[in-house]
Amino acid sequence: MPIYRFMIDIQYKSHVRDPRGETIKRVLNEEYAIPVTNLRLGKSIHLEVEAETKEDALKQVEKACEKLLVNTVTETFEVKEI
Repeated sequence: MPIYRFMIDIQYKSHVRDPRGETIKRVLNEEYAIPVTNLRLGKSIHLEVEAETKEDALKQVEKACEKLLVNTVTETFEVKEI
């Protein structure tokens, strides 16, 4: 059975406050004089899935995101094949 590799990009929804991102933005602006206007942190998960087809693998990855990997109340996610 083939193995498919995916990358999941997880970000806070736009209405959710990102205190770590705010802190990094402030430090870049104030201490390093880098004029960052917006900065939000997220996370990236890379995984491999064994499945009959790419479509089946993608369905499994999306299920994993919705059930465990992503808090869908406060986060959004995008899955990309790598």
